[in-house]
This record gives sequence, structure tokens and C-alpha cells, in this order.
Amino acid sequence: MMTSGMPMAALLKQLEETRLLTPLDRHFALQMAAIHKEDSELFVLICALLSKQLSAQHACLPLDAIQLTNPFLERQASVSFQLDVNGLTQAVADFAAVGAPGDNCPLILDGHRLYLKRYHDFEQRVSRRLLDMAQTSFSADDSVTGALSLLFPMHSATPNSDDIDWQKVATATAFSQKLSIITGGPGTGKTTTVTKLLMLLCLSGQMVIRLVAPTGKAAARLTESIKASKQKLKAELAGVADELNLTAIDRIPEEAATLHRLLGVIPGSHQFRHHKDNPLHLDLLIVDEASMVDLPMMDRLLDALPAHARLILLGDQDQLASVEAGAVLADICAGLRTSEGGWQMRYTAPFASDLSLLTGYDMTPFGTAHPGIGNNLCMLRRSHRFQGDAGIGVLAKAVNQCDKQGIMKAWQAGYSELHWIEHGAQKQGLTQLLKLACEQYRDYLEVMHRPDFDPMSIIDRYNNYRILCATRAGEYGVEGINAHVSAALKQAGLINPSQEFFPGRPVIIQSNDYNLGLFNGDIGIILPCHESKRLMAHFIQADGSVLKVLPARLPGHETCFAMTVHKSQGSEFASVSLVLPPSPSPAQRQLLTKELVYTAITRAKQYFTCLGSQRVFEDASMQRTTRASGLAQRLWQA
Repeated sequence: MMTSGMPMAALLKQLEETRLLTPLDRHFALQMAAIHKEDSELFVLICALLSKQLSAQHACLPLDAIQLTNPFLERQASVSFQLDVNGLTQAVADFAAVGAPGDNCPLILDGHRLYLKRYHDFEQRVSRRLLDMAQTSFSADDSVTGALSLLFPMHSATPNSDDIDWQKVATATAFSQKLSIITGGPGTGKTTTVTKLLMLLCLSGQMVIRLVAPTGKAAARLTESIKASKQKLKAELAGVADELNLTAIDRIPEEAATLHRLLGVIPGSHQFRHHKDNPLHLDLLIVDEASMVDLPMMDRLLDALPAHARLILLGDQDQLASVEAGAVLADICAGLRTSEGGWQMRYTAPFASDLSLLTGYDMTPFGTAHPGIGNNLCMLRRSHRFQGDAGIGVLAKAVNQCDKQGIMKAWQAGYSELHWIEHGAQKQGLTQLLKLACEQYRDYLEVMHRPDFDPMSIIDRYNNYRILCATRAGEYGVEGINAHVSAALKQAGLINPSQEFFPGRPVIIQSNDYNLGLFNGDIGIILPCHESKRLMAHFIQADGSVLKVLPARLPGHETCFAMTVHKSQGSEFASVSLVLPPSPSPAQRQLLTKELVYTAITRAKQYFTCLGSQRVFEDASMQRTTRASGLAQRLWQA
């Protein structure tokens, strides 16, 4: 099956030394072989590759793509497979440690996909629960149709497919289904849509509704967005108060929590207080920024939902996937992608007819013989933030479509919202970035010295700008850029970092502290407390209040003038600067993807700057993230 010129342990060590495997991958493979008394070189290598996949956030190892996903095998002249895919699959299936779905074995082979059993269980349970929920729908009477018409008035007497208000379609879809997924890019109106949906549901009866997001920052932003959307909706509907009971708007909840807080963390345990035997008390759960929810967390969330509850997932399927294993939202939406790379709604013919009656639009062209879970999805198309030919929107669209010509045109078009900084010789680009950072951060740092400063206002001003890095380590990663910015601000007389905690120092939390109510990704600023004059870390909580914590009590944290693109998900800033490494290493190139660049661009509302080189930016924008998983197939081919 396999030939080798050196012992497998020595080969794994060589692969580790060349950083093609990690120490964890090597130790996992050798330990699995020892525990299960397998002396096969193929078994050891397959285990190492599976560990490498899990470290890269894949849910499984696809045996039919093993040469593609592990190109380092081709470089090892001493090792070669002498099996086709079917032969390899059969050879793996014959190992005692490998079982079929339903077996109690440490490794599970499902088709050509090899899983750790726990990840196979996660994937099976998530797909089964989502499919079960997708089978339940609700009827709507004439009062719902009338309310939808008032919430979404038509602007054309004879609408065609180009006039479809997808927010209205999404609201009608979510009202009709126990499970619904509303996706779309930034500014497409996901919050506006869900606010109108909640009003429609509140008009129909009493419900216990909970709002959650994966991080504290995303929960705070959702709270703020729902509050603003409710006020806007009241103003919009003032003229139809005689036809709609506007008090339903007041019953829409505003306060969002984190997923961890909702499920109830048990300190020192990976388990939560809420699960299938102690379900959540709610009728409807809305999860924002669902692209950040990993496969294990989605499993725990679905496990804790009561049997009758509705679930609505909101998010942008094109953003970065979760930090941990899986890409659940992308897998859920995968069936809507066309062969040309676009998106197309897919409904059963009866549901397309129902939507036509509810919305007034002809939805029958979207009926199909193989809809999968299409009845439960709706994608919002039109961005209200990036109107028409706004530069940020044009660049984001080109990156998202891996359109190299479009990217080049966007940068060359002279958009006032876009600013390019070339690395250049003698770190000229870095010098320009630091000058920009001093200009942007000057506002909050100068206001901080006023005797009557408001901590919330300081944090709001600080959040107007952020530097986002593709990587953590290195001079152009978070660690290096934070050090450079701190030095530049000190030289400009804006901060005095003579001690660890100084006025104006922004900090980002790196570990959860459930007693303090601080979670990984929460951001605060060190400021003197008005009452005691002592330095305190100030954080804005999900309910809009300010939490003050003694710096010495903070869990793991670091300075946050710059942060990773991953940590920025769920946030918006008026102005964003993206930093790309000038000469990325092979490991860094794997991180530089179109999803990372797209996510960074779409954090900016008004201005986007990039410090980089044209080649690195374009290469990153051409590289799509693909995570090995069987979830999409389970959902769409069930």
C-alpha cells in the first residue's frame, strides 16, 4: 500500500521540523498507533493528516482529496500512495480504530470522509436537528398579508423580478418557517428585516424572544441596532397607526446577550447549564453574526432549544468562518450557490406560490424540483450602506467575487473612500500608517484629558477607527503594529506608557472571565474613574451600560490599537486600515484569503485604507476558504 525509505516516526519528525506538521499532529498520530496497536505506516500518516485538518478548522479529512489538501506528501520521495481513492478508502476502513457511522470507534469513516468520532457526532446532530426544524412551517392569514403590505409598501404597481423587495420576502419566509436563515452583506438590512419580522410576530401573539450574538461586542452592536431600528420603524409607520397596532413595536426585545451567557456557563466545565434535559425558556431565538458560530457551539445551541422554539440565523455567509472547526453558515447556504459563482433562491413550487400571495411578487420562477432547505433561506441583495458606485462597496464586491480586474479598477478609480499605502523602501508605508493612526486616535486621547469626559463618549470616539492585521505575530502583525503605534503615540505626546496601565490604553480581552462578565474579544479603555480618580478599565456592555474593572483583575488581555481581522467580526468602524505582510511566509499565505480581505473591507463604513503590496492583496483576494465538511451535503441532499 505504501513504501517508505525511513521509519514513519522519523518521517513525521522531519515533517514537523519543516513545519508541515505540528508537534500535536505527530504526537496524536503516534499515540493513536500505540493505543490501538496499529503498526501500519498508512494509519500513522492518516492520523497525522486528520490532526492537521482539525488544526486548520476542517471537520474531517476527505480521502478523495488527500493529494490536493496535503501537497507536502508529493514532496516526500520516500513516501507514496499506491492506491486509488477507493483502494485508500477501503484500506482505511479496514483499520480496527476506524468504524462506520453509528459505531463506537475513535475514528469514523463516512463515505470518503474520515472524522474524529466527536466531530462526526456534531455534524450528524446539527444536520438532523436543522432538517427536523426545516420540516415545520406555519400558515399566514389575510391579516399577515395586510401587515406585510404596510411594513413593506410597494413602489411599483406592476413589480417584476428586478423590483423584488428581498427584505419583504425574507420577513414572509421567516414568519412562515420554524427555521429560517437570513443572509446578506453589510448594509443589506438584516437588522431592519428582523425588526419588522418581530413586529409581525408580536402582532400575532405573545412570544418569549431572545437575541444573542457570539461575542460581547457583537451583542452590544445588535442591541444598539435593534433600538435604532425600532425608533426608525415607529417613525415610518406613524401614518398607518390606525391600521397597525404600533404598541407591538414596544414589545420587541432590545437587549442581546452572548451565546455563552444564554446557555449558562459552568465555571471550569465545557458543559452548559442549558441542554436537552434543561432547555432554554423561549419561543424564538435570533442569532446574529451566525458565521462566527462553530460546529460544536451550534450543536450545543440546538441541543438547548426547546422542541417548539423557532430559530432565526442572521449573518453574512461570505465573511470569515468561525475560529474553531466548521463553517456552519456557509454550509447551510451552500445549496444556493450557482455554478457561475452567483446565488439563486430555491423554493418548492407550493412555497413559491405561498410567498407570491404573501408578498405580491411573482416568486414562482424560483420554484425548483430539488430545493433542499431552500424554503428556509433568504438572501438580501441590495446594500443600503454602500450606495451605487461607492468605492468600499465596489471593492468589497470585486474581492468577494475574486474579480482581479474589478479589484484593480476599484483601486485605480480614484474613490475618496479608498486609500492605498504601498510598503515601499525603508518602511515608508509603515511610517504613513503610523501618521494616520496618530491622526485618528488623537480625538479620543485628547478628549480624555477634559475634566468632564464621558467614558461612553471616549469609547465611541475610539471605535471610529481601527487597524486590522491579517496575522498576530511579526512586525506587521498585531503584536508588531501595536508596539509601533504605541511608540508613535508616545512620541506625539498623546500617551505616556510609563507603566503597564496608563490613561487611554485600549485593551482586548483574550480569555473568558464569567465572574466579571468579560469575554474573549471584549474591548475596553483604561481611564481614570471620576469618583475615585483610580485607573479603571471601562467596557460598554450589551445593555449599553459601562462596566468598570480594576486593571489588576483583568483576565488575559493585550493592547488594542490594532487587532486581528478575525476579532473584528461583529464590529463596525467609520475608518479601517488593513495591514498585510510585505513578504508573507507559506503559513501566512494560508491565512490570507478573500474572506479575510472581504471581512476587513466591510468593517469600514466611510474609509478603507490598505498597507500592502498589489501582489499580496490580489493573491489573497483570489484564494477562497474551503473547509472540509459533510454538513452541506447532509442538508441539501437529504
